[in-house]
Amino acid sequence: MASIEDFIANISKSGLTQANRYELRIKPPPKSFLTNPDNLLKFRVPSISLPGKTISTTETKIYGPIRMAPYTTTYDQLTFSIYLSDNLKERDWFEDWFHQVIDFTTHKISYYNDYVAPQAELITYNKNDERTHTVTFENLYPLSIGPVEYAYANEEPAQCQITMFYRKYRSEYSKEEANKRVQLTVTGPELTVTGP
Repeated sequence: MASIEDFIANISKSGLTQANRYELRIKPPPKSFLTNPDNLLKFRVPSISLPGKTISTTETKIYGPIRMAPYTTTYDQLTFSIYLSDNLKERDWFEDWFHQVIDFTTHKISYYNDYVAPQAELITYNKNDERTHTVTFENLYPLSIGPVEYAYANEEPAQCQITMFYRKYRSEYSKEEANKRVQLTVTGPELTVTGP
């Protein structure tokens, strides 16, 4: 059994992810009139959820017990909140994108390549403001724009929740972190684990 000293040494060596040190960057659709929103969103995403993913399976049975056979990967949606400026320009930006997917006047659906964004990045930083991890989402567009709650008794900054569809995502470590990653090697029926 590991001792408390082993636990402290492990945490001291690899550290802990700070859930409040992140940045969301969205690259808009290439054929869009939307401008790059990096500065628009840089300090205005108070909360975001790193989506989970699931291996979808189907039951198969040839002989013996039922086996769950994988057939695809299912991704949860990307959801985040944004603080709104006095003129709600952040919400309007997503509404413009929304109307690029389905035209506000004609209700016609645009071509996929005209409204889909090539990528977005959720970047994690450490206490020294160094990038330690990046999740890249591919082929995005907004699915829903949440309501903005107004009330005379509400003195909190106005927020709006955005939900986006994306095709898939991948995780990337910084070069420094990649060198520290534990290597998993499968050799026949055995699994070899090597690390620093």
